[in-house]
Amino acid sequence: MQRQLEIHNAAVAYAGHPVVNDVSFSLAEGEIGCLLGPSGCGKTSLLRAIAGFEPLMAGEILLQGRCVSRVGYTQAPEKRLVGMVFQDFALYPHLTVAGNVAFGLRRLSTRMKRQRVNELLQLVGLAGQGEKYPHQLSGGQQQRVALIRAMAPRPDILLLDEPFSGLDVDLREQLAREVRGILKRDQITAILVTHDQLEAFALADSIGVLGQGRLRQWASGYDLYHRPADRFVADFIGQGEMIAGQVIDGERINTALGVVKGRFIGEAQTGSKVELLIRPDDIVHDDNSTLQLEVVDKAFRGAEYLYTLKLQDDSQVPCLVQSHHDHAIGAKIGVRLEVGHLVVFPQAEPKA
Repeated sequence: MQRQLEIHNAAVAYAGHPVVNDVSFSLAEGEIGCLLGPSGCGKTSLLRAIAGFEPLMAGEILLQGRCVSRVGYTQAPEKRLVGMVFQDFALYPHLTVAGNVAFGLRRLSTRMKRQRVNELLQLVGLAGQGEKYPHQLSGGQQQRVALIRAMAPRPDILLLDEPFSGLDVDLREQLAREVRGILKRDQITAILVTHDQLEAFALADSIGVLGQGRLRQWASGYDLYHRPADRFVADFIGQGEMIAGQVIDGERINTALGVVKGRFIGEAQTGSKVELLIRPDDIVHDDNSTLQLEVVDKAFRGAEYLYTLKLQDDSQVPCLVQSHHDHAIGAKIGVRLEVGHLVVFPQAEPKA
């Protein structure tokens, strides 16, 4: 399959200071990727390098097999077939919706331009809205217009720079799913930059977690959650707590939760001291269980409570429970462990 985007050992600086180093990944034609990480991790700088706005300090970037960036050479942004959708949508207020979408189609005939605009408006559920102006649309509708304006010239790759950040929280995940459907129907290769995990999970096929200047892991959302490559990814993705343990053999660890059995994800030598990642969905509420843990904190989430439970060694673990089980702080509840695999890391050295 054609590799639409390839990044090899890329390093990018901002204001003379290195922000990302030795980054490598690729996207196939029609694949949607995501750069995910906390503020200041370099994800936007890397996106700007793909667009041609930032030079590389090392490595190279290829689009459809042709080198567009390397040390000492940066192809101009206007010569790359790249579309961009920004945080503020950047729609032209003096142009109609149709005029905005058609803005990058100057080389097409009037008939072909009209056909492409109508096709895209239909694609995003805005058929018949072409004569309206951006201020007459809702935020979600404006976001769709910004998206199809960037898609209109059929770019080699579409870059989405936190396009949902200005929208209501409840709308973001819904629009991310909608945008994924739109991009897949038009077979557009795209890469999203965000700090929001739910947006990344809803939109992307593959996600790269950036942290401390490095690409920590490039994988599906499922693998990032269930098979994190290191502590940074384990801490950043989802919720969870590390508990101390000692490896008994190839499938068992002795912990404050008792003996935990499962398939290891990570290095675990017999007898070694490790830390085991416990996710909220690993601990199941069970009134009949002999394992009783004290509730030390609780957060109401509508359909569920997120309880924080204390173990015998005073460490804590999270537990998701259906919200009709309303237990007071200080109460003890029965739980059992349902862990399909054991994500372990070597026990951290105590800080001096």
